[in-house]
Amino acid sequence: MYDDVLTDVKSTLRLGDTVVPLIFLSDSTHRSNFARNKKEQPVYMTMGNLLSKLRQMTSTQSVVMVALLPIPITNRRIPQKRLDEQRQTN
Repeated sequence: MYDDVLTDVKSTLRLGDTVVPLIFLSDSTHRSNFARNKKEQPVYMTMGNLLSKLRQMTSTQSVVMVALLPIPITNRRIPQKRLDEQRQTN
């Protein structure tokens, strides 16, 4: 499937065009106890044509954070007063 897509993309390229595959990664993370156990979902990006050995080395800085998505509270048993306090701190 990947080869078919790559073949279709290559057929539309002009002379001098370059294809750079991007990989997006995500992982939920605990913010802090001081922030009342809020969680966030960072989204990272890296280039897909790098060697995986090179991409995994932290010294190369090949992974860049592009977004930080908040995870909303879904537990309805939280008292309204606490929900209001959390909205004020955001």
